Amino acid sequence: MAKRLLLIAAAFCILAFAHQPAGADDLWDELLPSGQYYTLLDPEGEVLVETGRRIYLEDQYLTSDNRLYEVVEVDEEKNTARTELVGEIELRVTPWSELRRELGLAVIEAADPETKGSIAIYHTHNAESYVPTDGTDSIYGKGGIHHVGGAFAEALREQGITVHYSETLHLPHDRGAYRRSRETVLELIAKEPDAIFDVHRDAAPSSAYAIQLEDQWMTSIQFVVGRQNQNLGVNRKYAESLKKLADDLYPGLVKGIFFGRGNYNQDLSPLSLLLEVGAHTNSRGAAERGASLFAEVVDYYFYGPEAEAGRRSQGSAAWRSVFGLIIFAAAGTAAFYVVNAGGFAAALERLKAAFRLRNR
Repeated sequence: MAKRLLLIAAAFCILAFAHQPAGADDLWDELLPSGQYYTLLDPEGEVLVETGRRIYLEDQYLTSDNRLYEVVEVDEEKNTARTELVGEIELRVTPWSELRRELGLAVIEAADPETKGSIAIYHTHNAESYVPTDGTDSIYGKGGIHHVGGAFAEALREQGITVHYSETLHLPHDRGAYRRSRETVLELIAKEPDAIFDVHRDAAPSSAYAIQLEDQWMTSIQFVVGRQNQNLGVNRKYAESLKKLADDLYPGLVKGIFFGRGNYNQDLSPLSLLLEVGAHTNSRGAAERGASLFAEVVDYYFYGPEAEAGRRSQGSAAWRSVFGLIIFAAAGTAAFYVVNAGGFAAALERLKAAFRLRNR
């Protein structure tokens, strides 16, 4: 019953945002023209990251070694942006159960420890492709990115996770794509997944994403979090948790987190994340391997030992709450009985008399 009421409340909240334009994402060009990219520079002029996303003042970037920089100057003619160091960030894994508590979901039906939940995947930019494999950076329809999304979905299924993979098209690749994909996000939310991933590829030199892990060449992955989003606090903790876990399991797999202008439909779900899996200059096979390895990180975060301990703790908290209410009610009833009987001794005599009558 509690879960049903919570879902009804959530539905009202979602509907309130559902038919609004996709925030500021429709108001400016998110991406540069094909083949172009921005270069983000540190205070000494060294390259921090190269990305096909437009960069704006106050955007932030968390590097692979967890240094947080903020954009203080943008040169639109040269496609460069200068930053200042905010500081070194000590990442921690915020357990899924803790994020649920922040969202008011702490005592809602602890998950069956023998059953894993579900993950949702979709593509806002369906046409994105990989030049070395697909022959072009864009295919109108299901581009190469769908193969990467499929590899990610299959790797999750191999971990025993249910996957809701939507290949709905949101063409063309323009400023309205996020508004169109918003309907897809709402359809996926209705399936109650534990998390939602919007899978993309970036535009950058191949060296920006190429990495060798476990004796295989693959692409690294960059997270993108929207700054104009009421869920930013939870989104940020979630993204940093996944990066921390990836750093521990497969150092270098997650190359960084870009905190950019816009919301990327993350206002609809606090556990929604945009993934950049390689760039258009990387091979699609390398991107598929990177996505498949990242599936292990997702599995560990949501359904690994720490997550299981959190779920048990969450379930125990729920039972403690119920048990506490029972004790409180019993104590209140006893106090009321004692007062109305004229004291503890009189109440005890009444109970003895009632017991004798019952056993006659």
